[in-house]
Amino acid sequence: MNTNTIGQIEILEEIKRAEAEGRPADFSNKVISDFSISIERIKLGLNFENSKITGQLFLGEIIINGDLNLKNTEVNGSIYLGKSDIKGNLILENSKINGAINLVGAKVSGNVMARDRVVNGFVSLTKAEVNGNAVFEAVKIDNANYEDLTVRGDLFFDTAIIKGSLNLSKIIVDGSVDLDDAEVEGDLVLTGAMSKKGEIDTTMAKIKGRKII
Repeated sequence: MNTNTIGQIEILEEIKRAEAEGRPADFSNKVISDFSISIERIKLGLNFENSKITGQLFLGEIIINGDLNLKNTEVNGSIYLGKSDIKGNLILENSKINGAINLVGAKVSGNVMARDRVVNGFVSLTKAEVNGNAVFEAVKIDNANYEDLTVRGDLFFDTAIIKGSLNLSKIIVDGSVDLDDAEVEGDLVLTGAMSKKGEIDTTMAKIKGRKII
């Protein structure tokens, strides 16, 4: 990994250069300060694989015409993707997030791949739409403590629409799992899933495929 921290100027320069060359913007194997941009559209995706973001990642209300790849990425703050429109896949496998992940109202045209991930704080897909599968297998969501404030490690899918399957097998959640009014057109997989707040209630979820426990 390149240990030189890149900032806002280098971020914008790489996005501009990548679009001119017809490729995704490449921030892989980099150390990056807070990633927050006001661009309305990224033409060909963003690649953060094996990178470290020392602050937060803020990409709210943005259109990404490709994948958002955060595989093996460490983020020392929260990830905010509220109302974003990701035309490819959202890849979060093997990442470590030292804050919450907020996907409220986001749209993902491909899959959400979040296998083997550790999160400190809540994960919310409330009102999100995923055209493919949402895979949260073996994800661990811990409570987060910030001075005198505790952010409970909840997982929210309330009113979300998953057009593929939703895989929550082997998840470990310090808080609760909210599936109220979630629509899953494929299977709901809960094999080995554990919430420290008790049984995962699926009575209010609309599951068109199989429920696998």
